[in-house]
Amino acid sequence: MTKVEKTIEALTREGSLIFANNLSYAAELEKILPTLKTETKDDCEYWFENDSPTVANTRVKIFPTRHIVFYNKEGRRILCTDPEGTPLHEALWTQDDKTGETQMALARMQLDCKQWVGIKPRAKTFSTQIDISTHEGWENMTLDNLREKAAEAWRVPFSEIKYFYNDEHMVHQGDGKYDIRLTKDALYALSEGTFDKSIFISFMFQVNWAKLDLIPVVELFQSTLPGTGGAVFEFIWGIFNDQSREEELPPLRYRGLPTYPSKEAFNIFSAFFEPKGPEGKNIKTVFTDPQTSHEITWTPQKHPPVRYFSDQQKVAVTAQDGYLYKVTVFDDPITFPFTNCVGIRKPPIEREVRVGNQSFNLLEGALGREVFFEPSWGLRPQTYPTKLADKYPFTWKWFFNGEPPRVDPVKSLYTVPFYPEGQADIEESSMQPMVLDQIFHYMEMAPAMSSKLEKIETVLIHTFDTVLAGCIDSSKDRQYTVLYSDPEFAQKNAQLLWNFAASKDQLSNLERVSFLPEAEHIRDAYSQKYGLIFKWIPFMYHQDREACESMLTSLSEGLEPGGFLFLVGPRQLQGLFDHYKLDALYNDPVYNMPFFRQHLKMCPENQVNPDLCVFLAQKKGEEEKKPTSVEGKTTEDTFDGTIPQMRGFKRPN
Repeated sequence: MTKVEKTIEALTREGSLIFANNLSYAAELEKILPTLKTETKDDCEYWFENDSPTVANTRVKIFPTRHIVFYNKEGRRILCTDPEGTPLHEALWTQDDKTGETQMALARMQLDCKQWVGIKPRAKTFSTQIDISTHEGWENMTLDNLREKAAEAWRVPFSEIKYFYNDEHMVHQGDGKYDIRLTKDALYALSEGTFDKSIFISFMFQVNWAKLDLIPVVELFQSTLPGTGGAVFEFIWGIFNDQSREEELPPLRYRGLPTYPSKEAFNIFSAFFEPKGPEGKNIKTVFTDPQTSHEITWTPQKHPPVRYFSDQQKVAVTAQDGYLYKVTVFDDPITFPFTNCVGIRKPPIEREVRVGNQSFNLLEGALGREVFFEPSWGLRPQTYPTKLADKYPFTWKWFFNGEPPRVDPVKSLYTVPFYPEGQADIEESSMQPMVLDQIFHYMEMAPAMSSKLEKIETVLIHTFDTVLAGCIDSSKDRQYTVLYSDPEFAQKNAQLLWNFAASKDQLSNLERVSFLPEAEHIRDAYSQKYGLIFKWIPFMYHQDREACESMLTSLSEGLEPGGFLFLVGPRQLQGLFDHYKLDALYNDPVYNMPFFRQHLKMCPENQVNPDLCVFLAQKKGEEEKKPTSVEGKTTEDTFDGTIPQMRGFKRPN
């Protein structure tokens, strides 16, 4: 196959382009590709019309890595593929109806797992009304005065408020009333690669995609699918690289209200862009401070990481200058990639890639799979230290008695909290991370709570599927019984728990943690006694008093005298606590929680049931024996004192 034929194949591959305008243009480009002139400059090959390559007449650019970029008639990239023609991202460009200026209408990026995410610029404009007429001297207040008060309230630098809220965003309606407007971009999961079936992920601060001006904050960063960050930054780097051909652009800054700087964010930014900060200061320290993160400037790396896909070997490979960073296996039910740790860093859940002379090995503990190099990857062989990495006492599968549940690979990718884009109730699985933050707050604020929790030896966690790992304290050896109903969330949480404990050298404290399927073990679990129970009452039971009382019976029976209960359910439950020998120490409606209020700053139209409450309760004195009740069903207690064989058995590692 000739180079032209291979390029045409990359352009016309089914599914690479989905936007109608791009498809129409691709048909035109296919016809003229064989007639284009070529020129090599800065190790890149340009295919262009007329006599010499310009931004406007360049139609194809082939990088030294053999990645291919296709451009429209204005010189805007519409498609980027790997050397074999696998699409990495697609962008749709249009002209503004009023100004005629070019703007990006939509963009989408393919992840390593072959799922897609998309960006919709100017997805939503938020409007807030404020009235300053009650403030003394309001007639003399300037827009900067308003910005100063906003900066103080939001605890963000004034300069950032002024950057995002310029004069045109603050419309005076008269008599001290202002309409404050702010437009944001949005990020989506594209379940079938198109915006027709999209799932909202997060809003982002608006970017001028026609002339890049900032690195946007993804506000709900915990909602992103695995690999989203790398794919989006690959796209941003490409756009910035293109636009730098037109004119020298100022460096980018990471900006938002607020920002969410972290070491992880710094690392992925640094892979694609070179950071520069105030002279004499530690760049990473400046970046990880929300007050100063915007002071770091970012310019494109000359040779950023690149991705290669192999349908034959069912892997996606990320490499930089011949160094292999990670490998993702298609249709893998485990969402963690295999990472190259070079014998130094400990890989997540022991998934490591080791590079040889002509192949690499995907290692998971003692198990491995060999994958041979493909020529286009350009990988360099590596040598490794002779010293073997430290052995762990057990793998994450230990928590499942060595037999994890069967999971759906696609569902496993979507084990993140999703929130509504507009005016709608938040699903209960997505409420759980915020509620857990409130529970942590109780642990810190309740008198002598830390010392009381320290004495607890047995814990039950039930119906907290989204945040199972967060309910487990790996710093202390305890017996944890975890009842789960969602196998995908259970697997993810078991892996997160193992990773965290391994990083802290605390795995030995987790030998008595058991993840058990709810349907098979609920009755046995509630026949035991616990010093602490985490219980989320599903929404479907909130209007069913009989079911709620039945659950309270089970919870009270399962608690030791003096034991604690973190309970999430309808507000009306509090009136029943005394009857079931429970003291309600704290009772907070979810809509009033600071963590939910913080969420509303990002998604102001999101709603929650006003009766949904978080309780901290304590079991009173000695209990009387009552019928055992499980999830709304009352049965006679036939427990004979024999401890069910739920843990303490031999588990294969």
